[in-house]
Amino acid sequence: MKYFINSFLKNRDAIAISMVFCSGPINYALRDGVGLAPGSTIFSTLLMFGGLFLFLPYRNFRLLYSQNTPLTALAIVFLSIATIYIFIYHNPLTTSNLLIYDGITILIVFYTFFYLYTVKNKDLGMNFLKMSLFLSVIGCIGLLIYMALNPAYLLGARAGISFGNTEEENTGNPHIFAKGAYIGIVAALIYIKHEKHRFQKNFIYFYMLIFFTVLVLSQAMSAILATAVLIPMFIWYNNTLLGLLKKAGALLSKWYVWIIIIAGLYKGIDFFNKNAEVIQAGYTMIELRVGNLLSTFFTSDDKSKPDKNLEDVSASIRVENFYQVVDSFIENIEQGKYLKIIFGNGHKSIYVDIPILEVLQSYGLIGFVIFSYFFFLMFRYCLREMKRPTSIISEFAAYGFIYFFIFTFTNGLIIDYTRWTFFALVCRYVPDGYHYISNRNVA
Repeated sequence: MKYFINSFLKNRDAIAISMVFCSGPINYALRDGVGLAPGSTIFSTLLMFGGLFLFLPYRNFRLLYSQNTPLTALAIVFLSIATIYIFIYHNPLTTSNLLIYDGITILIVFYTFFYLYTVKNKDLGMNFLKMSLFLSVIGCIGLLIYMALNPAYLLGARAGISFGNTEEENTGNPHIFAKGAYIGIVAALIYIKHEKHRFQKNFIYFYMLIFFTVLVLSQAMSAILATAVLIPMFIWYNNTLLGLLKKAGALLSKWYVWIIIIAGLYKGIDFFNKNAEVIQAGYTMIELRVGNLLSTFFTSDDKSKPDKNLEDVSASIRVENFYQVVDSFIENIEQGKYLKIIFGNGHKSIYVDIPILEVLQSYGLIGFVIFSYFFFLMFRYCLREMKRPTSIISEFAAYGFIYFFIFTFTNGLIIDYTRWTFFALVCRYVPDGYHYISNRNVA
């Protein structure tokens, strides 16, 4: 017992921080899936951030660790502006409860920043990855069990857990589980890279199969697109072209590999022939979702309406919101409302569902310039960290940022604890990349 207590205390930071990024799916599985947890914001907050508050007494407040980058300062400036807007300059129709919720979200983000700055890089190594993998796979398994036992779920529908555990058609948010699966894939790839024991590596491959299954079932195109970017980037930065060719040649030189390939092709063709209609329907749905996702970036003047049976409502709404933001900006210019152009139209002036556009609409050119510069620096530092990682946690943050990079241009709210707590992880652990540090036990 003493060993487990000491081990828990030794890895308390890894446990607490991994809970922040990986416990979301578990929360919904417990709360709305099996009904073992209360459906309250307080419970959800304590599950995700309880560890950060619980381990506060163990902080050494005399030592703070940071990277020599302007990221934290820029984040504090933007979040401070957002806080002022929340309580002074906001849409009069926005409810006080929502404003208070956003204010508490920013407060929790600031606390997360502070907590991370008390934790060394070396405290978040392989044990952090192990805990992240464990939490991620539990959340994904919870979704798969719920789908298997839910009589209302039909294969091909987006997988998610219905809010309130209703018997109606799935009304849950699949992005929660898709993000959990993506974080699990990132942790698995980095763990396999650094783990030296083959048995542990083989076990993680099974985890990855679960993560990819949830990713496909969720049909959350932001996470799927992020994974499609993650895999080739991870392979490219962790192998040379010659090394890849050698590994491929060595693999194809083994007779049993060809047996597996031939058997897999045979079973694949047989499966396709038997399920051609289902596969075609799934392909049509994925094609539609990709098209609607891309329409968020590249809008068209074609006003024709798609078939209502195939229309992705959420993506269509985002396209309409895009035009609304553009029209609002042009209207402010035409009417000479220069203060609104500079300072924005106020917090949550309209519902945009595209974070980068929400910044321009709500916080004006000042907020947009600050956030864009902050976001660009994170992107640049993460790319450099992928090329030459300095620690396990910084590598995790760099590859994990791919999801939030895409998510910032597709859907969601700009004031969101999931987004900003991960930004805090990037600010704290990802260096500027100008000076390569070979020692992994950096501050």
